[in-house]
Amino acid sequence: MAVAGAKPTVMARPPTLGGKLVSVDSRVARAMPGVHAVVKVAGGVAVVAESFHHAFKARDALRITWAPGPLVSLSDAAIRSRLQAAVPQLGNPPRGSAQTEGEFEFAFVSHAPMEVLTAVADVRAGHAEIWFSSQTPMDARESIASAVGLPKAKVKVHVMRGGGSFGRRLNYDAAIEAALISKAARRPVKLMWSRADDIRHGRMRPASHHRIRASHARGRVVAFTHAMASVSESYEGQGLSAQGSARDGVTPAVASASGPLPSDSGLYNFGRVSGISGSVELAMPLSAWRSVDSGTMRTAEEIVVDEVARGLGKDPIAFRRTTLRNKAVKAVLDKVADAGDWGRTLPEGQAQGVAVHEEYGSCVACLVEIDATDPKNPRVTKVVMAADVGTAVNPRGLEAQLMGTAIDGISTVLQAGLHIDRGAVRESSYADFHYARQRHAPLRFEAHIMPSWREPGGAGELGVPAAAGAVANAYARATGSKPRRFPLNF
Repeated sequence: MAVAGAKPTVMARPPTLGGKLVSVDSRVARAMPGVHAVVKVAGGVAVVAESFHHAFKARDALRITWAPGPLVSLSDAAIRSRLQAAVPQLGNPPRGSAQTEGEFEFAFVSHAPMEVLTAVADVRAGHAEIWFSSQTPMDARESIASAVGLPKAKVKVHVMRGGGSFGRRLNYDAAIEAALISKAARRPVKLMWSRADDIRHGRMRPASHHRIRASHARGRVVAFTHAMASVSESYEGQGLSAQGSARDGVTPAVASASGPLPSDSGLYNFGRVSGISGSVELAMPLSAWRSVDSGTMRTAEEIVVDEVARGLGKDPIAFRRTTLRNKAVKAVLDKVADAGDWGRTLPEGQAQGVAVHEEYGSCVACLVEIDATDPKNPRVTKVVMAADVGTAVNPRGLEAQLMGTAIDGISTVLQAGLHIDRGAVRESSYADFHYARQRHAPLRFEAHIMPSWREPGGAGELGVPAAAGAVANAYARATGSKPRRFPLNF
């Protein structure tokens, strides 16, 4: 992106989440070749240089003292304990019923889009112009105007095509940061977050803990309860510079008719279905991650559905067929069972798994085959998905969306998560944030689009819960285990 005078810019950031700048000695950095400016802004110290090579070299030459962030006393184990304590109690099950129960943990997950955050900013005394990719450009414009002290009418935003988003670009951290740097440096800047910046200081899917109980009597489920707690973002102030303190407390549990349920409409005929949730507030950068709550909630629920079927001595697909409410969901389930040759004989250590999901006026089913001969190094070998989204405006685009969600499910169930160590994110690149690579992709992938004349539904986030649930269920059947903490290899 060529903007007159805009120079490559990078940031030095604190080692812990929410850490604050105490002092910086920039004399060596300023004297280095190609360096145009070194400025302090909220969140760290920015270096503006002739090239990104010059900028990174000068950033590494800065001598900075940081104060630790508010979470410095917290690591994964303590966060998991708080979440477990924040999950509301399930109450008493119906009299005379047997119980299938499970508790499930999901780690923080980075968006880690292939294209890191970038923004070009030119902020002058009376106006500002910003170029960046955004899912919320109007909100971003208002926040940028407020941050640099200009009327909204004096801020012009150019929305660029972005390489990956999935919720990450609902937030506009980089755009605000670039605007503040441009104002402080008094020149146009071309800001790029490094991969380490994005993973260690970017937005994360919240960690969560789930407690589910299915009550069954006379061969059917008569009550289904899902209680959960997740980390919620808590800052004392507003905007990019706000750094709050972790409040050592738990938000009271709130029951919600539209809260954690098997689906908005009640996906299964499970009698009395209820959900209740709590939260733990921490000063962490969180955001909507593809499929938002459904990606964890439905995954846990579909594992329990499989375990109920097993406890009743029923085939997982046959059990779902008799309990699903929606004919369209039954149809996509039948499609993957047929196309994926459900029930075929597989070698020891290999198995099939299945899961379904209904949301956005659409529904999807996923059948997975996994080779877990080495349980610590499982490989998904085949994925078959079927979706009914009403009228498919762009069938090839829909197939691509489903393929992407399959990779997301494989990643977050088997290997991709973030560790918090003493208030810092441990991971810093694709080398240690283990998102699925080509060698982890299924050897065979099929997407079946069901014919329909209904109005179009949603599809971008639809497939994640079904894919994740199917991977987890396939692993459970292959290993004879009950997976409870995700990712499994963490």
